[in-house]
Amino acid sequence: MTKTPTAQSRGRERATSDESPAPAVSTAAFANILCAVDGTHASTAAVKMAVCLAGPGGHLTLLAVTAESGFGPYATANISPGRVKHVLSRATRIADDAGVSSTTVVDPGSPPVKVILERACDHDLLAIGAPASSWLGRMLIGGVAATVLSEFTTPVLFVRRSFTGSLHGRQILVASDGQEGSDQIVELAGRLGLSQDADVTLVHALGLESRVRPRHIEAQARSLQAMLSRSGAACIEPGKVWDVILDAAKSTKAAIVVIGSRQLGGLRAFGSVSRRVVHDAPCAVLLLPPKR
Repeated sequence: MTKTPTAQSRGRERATSDESPAPAVSTAAFANILCAVDGTHASTAAVKMAVCLAGPGGHLTLLAVTAESGFGPYATANISPGRVKHVLSRATRIADDAGVSSTTVVDPGSPPVKVILERACDHDLLAIGAPASSWLGRMLIGGVAATVLSEFTTPVLFVRRSFTGSLHGRQILVASDGQEGSDQIVELAGRLGLSQDADVTLVHALGLESRVRPRHIEAQARSLQAMLSRSGAACIEPGKVWDVILDAAKSTKAAIVVIGSRQLGGLRAFGSVSRRVVHDAPCAVLLLPPKR
C-alpha cells in the first residue's frame, strides 16, 4: 500500500514522504519515473504510459503539487485536499493494476513547475500531460509546458489525453538529424522498441546543408534493424524538419516520437523543432535534453 505524506512545511519547503527506492534491477529503459498528476485527462494518460515504460520491475513516484500560499490558518492550496486524495488514488490504481510499484507525494511548494523540475532530477524520466493548445498559442501565453521545455535536465515524456494504455506492438518514431548525440537518441528508441515489442521507424528531414548525414542516418537505421525484429526502413524526406516529423507521426500512427532538444530560448525558441513537435504531434513525445 502506498502512503501519501502530509507536508508540515509551507511555502517553498519540500514535502516529506515515504518514497521507496526504485528497484535496483529493471530491463526497462526508464525504471524510476516521476509522474506529475493534477487530475486532467492528459496527466492520467501520462500515468498509463509511464507504467508501460517502467514495467513490473520499475517504480513510479506520483506527485501532486498543491502550490500553497499564505501561512498558518491563512494558508490556501490551489488543489483541495479532497481533490488531491482522489487524483492520487486514481493514479495509484492504474499502477497497481499494471503491477508497477508506486509512491505518492504531496508537495505544497510553488511555483509548481519549479517543484516538478527539482524533483525530476532524482528520476530517470518525468511524465506529464501534453499541452492542449497549439505551439504558437502556448509560446505566446506560456505555462508549465513552456517552462519545462526551457529548463528541463531529465528526459520528459509529454502524453496526449488520447492514449489508452498499451504500447505493445505500436509504432515508435525516432527523429535524428545525424549530428553528434543522435546515435544515443536512436539507441534509446531501440531499447524502447525492445521493451515494448514495438516497431521503430527512423525519420530524417533531408536538407541541402549536408551530404554526409543521409549516410549516417542509413547507418543508424541499420543499427535499429540489427537490434530489433520489428524495425521499419528509414524515412528520409525533404522539407522543413518539423513538417517531416509531424507528417511521419501521422502517417505511421506513431504512439511516441523520440526527439532531442537544444533548449532554445528567447526569440530563437520560435524556430525550435522540438517545441513544435511537442505541441503539435498527434501522439506522445519523449524529449531528451542536450548533453551538458
